[in-house]
Amino acid sequence: MARRILKVSLVTATLAVSACGTTIYLDSSKQIGITSPTDPKKITWSKAIQAVDKLCEQVKNESGTPGLVVSVSVDGLPVYQKGLGYADVENHIPCQSNTVMRIASISKSMTMAVVAKLWQEGGLSLDKPVQEYVSDFPEKFVDGEKAEITLRHLVSHLSGIRHYEKAPALSDISSTTIDRNPQNDTVSDTQRKNKNEFENQEYLLNSYFESVSKSLALFKDDDLFSKPGVKFLYTTHGWTLVSAVVESVVKKSFPSYMKVFFHEMGLRNTYLDENKPLIFNRAKYYVRNEKGRLENAPNVDNSYKWAGGGFLSTSDDLVKFGNAMLYSYQNSNGFLKRDTVQMIWSPVSSTSLAWDRDGQYGMGWGVISSHSNYPFCKSRQFYVSHTGGAIGASSVLLVLPRNDDTPSDKPIRGG
Repeated sequence: MARRILKVSLVTATLAVSACGTTIYLDSSKQIGITSPTDPKKITWSKAIQAVDKLCEQVKNESGTPGLVVSVSVDGLPVYQKGLGYADVENHIPCQSNTVMRIASISKSMTMAVVAKLWQEGGLSLDKPVQEYVSDFPEKFVDGEKAEITLRHLVSHLSGIRHYEKAPALSDISSTTIDRNPQNDTVSDTQRKNKNEFENQEYLLNSYFESVSKSLALFKDDDLFSKPGVKFLYTTHGWTLVSAVVESVVKKSFPSYMKVFFHEMGLRNTYLDENKPLIFNRAKYYVRNEKGRLENAPNVDNSYKWAGGGFLSTSDDLVKFGNAMLYSYQNSNGFLKRDTVQMIWSPVSSTSLAWDRDGQYGMGWGVISSHSNYPFCKSRQFYVSHTGGAIGASSVLLVLPRNDDTPSDKPIRGG
């Protein structure tokens, strides 16, 4: 029976949203001004909340998702938390801001925080060949010449390592609504059927991988699709190699090390996407069949891609993580140094961004640079983001630093 993956959505940002069990912190919100794009005067919070409520309802209705969660914070203060629909349709359990969902590729941004910390402490190099850390990863050759992959290539998707598709021809034309770049509009009907990574058999793996080295075996002997550093090719498998580098440096398993990171960051509801443990408030996952009716999604095991798409979290925890990164970007005593965050939040040449055509990829984050050509024409403000798509879930984390020079006593400026 044909099925279409339906994603229970987790939408978040240090500007973010969620429904069913709304909590709005009006007292703290009144300290922050909101400006309407069409009216320079500040608008009221009640009008802003009404507008966001309407937008959330619109997104939920248009996408047909059974549940949607959104959380927003401004200047470090929670201003909006809402869940719409159900986290568990069968048992009528509503979505709330503490609903635990798959965050998919936002896992890359969390993994990048760990990599950046090790780099700034001198524990690893971004420019050494990965074989210096992972000796059992084979040397690679492109067009008969030795190709050297570095950590810098991996965290910006410039390594040439494949994504879920094993054939370069399919990879070049593949795209999803979240994690890929549309590149070829003149493909056959057969090729178009392969464009959705959610239908890839490797994406639907349901076997537990007991170690990162076992996960590496999925792709380490495959040819590169391009010479490292030359072509942007979004790859979740590349981040499995990143996790192997981390293990080599810290002398601990990557899952164990990430659990320490979650604890240190205060992310109390962020977990590995493991099937066996009981995780309270975990959402269920759904697909639609050929008649458009909901069905339970196929069981998958994401242990083969912890670093690239294997974490669970809540919209509240993602906002907390985003605020920690924003604080580090604007202050000198954060989890990361300010210069470090500026480095990973800088666009890298030869990259692109599937979810925002105006952006490029940085290191573990999508980066949209500020730009304005002419007065009253298209302009954009600097922000960073990452999206994710998994079986039964999609996610967004967006961080928008405040770009004015207005004196402020707030430790975080932006959302």
